[in-house]
Amino acid sequence: MDDTVADALREATGADTCAFVAGCVERMAQLFTGLRGGEPDREADVDFFLRVLDDLWDADLPGGTFTVAMESLEEFPELQPGDEELVDVTDIYSFYAVLVARHACTYRASGDIENAVRSAHAALTAMGQLDRNIIASGFMNDERERQLRSALSGREDGVSKIGLPQVRSVDQRVSLERLSAVRNRLTR
Repeated sequence: MDDTVADALREATGADTCAFVAGCVERMAQLFTGLRGGEPDREADVDFFLRVLDDLWDADLPGGTFTVAMESLEEFPELQPGDEELVDVTDIYSFYAVLVARHACTYRASGDIENAVRSAHAALTAMGQLDRNIIASGFMNDERERQLRSALSGREDGVSKIGLPQVRSVDQRVSLERLSAVRNRLTR
């Protein structure tokens, strides 16, 4: 986790931090929805994840909304304790996507900035693991740069100049690129 990002988050306004965690989840979202979407027994989870993602982009929603979301995400199979290490590619990246969302919801429910930091750290860890498994990729550096720009945007008024819909659209494309990389890894 970049210290500059953590420090900026600790100084940011609530709305800026809400946009920051929503962006982290958005960039990870398709690693859950795209990998689990075709599983009939997970369709309800995918739909729920997408509703949570939409809610995260709404800075005006009350914390109670996210307490329920956090508790529901904790019930997902990805976050259930187990004796075995995750080795399946789909399981690994689905786990990280749900973990990032859980930390984001925990931040929104509690307002504790350390949960926003945890969300960012989980996204970086996932991208670092993806880099280790795909030759000549730069997913971790890309995530680090996106987090840095987002965390500092409140200071520089960057998000308000661009607008959240455009930021979200870019994050959706990034998420699709990540899903494509993981799917390519699955076909090897």
